[in-house]
Amino acid sequence: MKQLEDHEAFETSSLIGHSARVYALYYKDGLLCTGSDDLSAKLWDVSTGQCVYGIQTHTCAAVKFDEQKLVTGSFDNTVACWEWSSGSRTQHFRGHTGAVFSVDYNDELDILVSGSADFTVKVWALSAGTCLNTLTGHTEWVTKVVLQKCKVKSLLHSPGDYILLSADKYEIKIWPIGREINCKCLKTLSVSEDRSICLQPRLHFDGKYIVCSSALGLYQWDFASYDILRVIKTPEIANLALLGFGDIFALLFDNRYLYIMDLRTESLISRWPLPEYRKSKRGSSFLAGEASWLNGLDGHNDTGLVFATSMPDHSIHLVLWKEHG
Repeated sequence: MKQLEDHEAFETSSLIGHSARVYALYYKDGLLCTGSDDLSAKLWDVSTGQCVYGIQTHTCAAVKFDEQKLVTGSFDNTVACWEWSSGSRTQHFRGHTGAVFSVDYNDELDILVSGSADFTVKVWALSAGTCLNTLTGHTEWVTKVVLQKCKVKSLLHSPGDYILLSADKYEIKIWPIGREINCKCLKTLSVSEDRSICLQPRLHFDGKYIVCSSALGLYQWDFASYDILRVIKTPEIANLALLGFGDIFALLFDNRYLYIMDLRTESLISRWPLPEYRKSKRGSSFLAGEASWLNGLDGHNDTGLVFATSMPDHSIHLVLWKEHG
């Protein structure tokens, strides 16, 4: 905590290898995936800075991966699935009529979901490539889809149910995930009836709480009741965007700094300077790394990636916990 307060907890490094804009980033288990307009996706080992895989793709607006495969949402209106080891495209999902800004998938359900600039969310059979459902009701670009197991009981769902969240700049919609075709939206959340307040394209959902940032601050909804639990005002600095949210800390940022907020006091306890990174309204070209420390520092979880963002020179700027802090 002292190192955080003294702005001495982090260090920085860079990943170099793309030759055009890097728009899509996704992090998991020490590995960072980057998708670029140079029509490639790369998988990096954050601890060594080495590129593990590099494969030829289409333009990437969103990426998500596991050990075997990479799923990409593209500015060419399609979603594709690729095999890391061979670089081959194993599946091509066609049907959207606008850029695909967000993808999520679940192997257990054999389902892939995609959110698009055509205002729709599509649910696909992951292995077969067929469209199971098109979810309508958004009136703006769908910039985020999240497929997650519910952890609380309410009138509409039970613990263990899979839930789909989709967000545009004004609304967050909650959908049941099953095999049914005529899927009805369970609930729509917004922060202003008259659409005077925009939501930022960052959405946090852990099965218990939904958190989203806006110009008025951070909104936290209780997923059991859909009630707003609290609005955390960030008055001293306008327009802080949300990167990560835990039990104890939240990670936020603006054009110049990363900020750590202590959620118990709702005060900013630390900040870390950021270089002139690539700005993106749709919010895909930056992300938080390891998240467990947000639930409280335990002496072991202050390691690895804190934050990554793409730079105007096509490199990736990393903020890491200092190795021997």
